[in-house]
Amino acid sequence: MSIQSAPVRIGECNTCAACCKFLILQVNPAYMDADRRRWIELHGIRLSERDGGVWARIDIACQHLTDDGKCGVFGTPERPETCGTFPFVQADIDLVDEWAGEKVCSYSFVPEEVLV
Repeated sequence: MSIQSAPVRIGECNTCAACCKFLILQVNPAYMDADRRRWIELHGIRLSERDGGVWARIDIACQHLTDDGKCGVFGTPERPETCGTFPFVQADIDLVDEWAGEKVCSYSFVPEEVLV
C-alpha cells in the first residue's frame, strides 16, 4: 500500500478578489429538506451538496474590500492568516470559479511528487 501525499498549492494570487466577495460554510444536511431549502434560498443563500457535505454560499463581501478590489487590511495584524493561505484545496478553487461564473482563480494544486 502506498501513501499519497497531499496536493500542494502553486501559483500566485492574481488579486481578482473573487474569494473576498462570498462566504462558504458547511451546514447541517437537514437544510436540504425542500421546505427548509426554499426558506434559506429566499434569503439569498445558495445551498449545494459537494464532497459528501452540504454547503451554504452567502454572497457577502469582506468589509475590508476596497472599492478598487484591494484588501484594506493587507499587511496588517487585522488580516486573518486564512486570507493568505486560501484556497486550501481544489474544491475551494472550484467554488470561487463557480461563484464568479468563469475561471478566475490563478492557483492550482499539484501532487507533491510533481514538485520534486
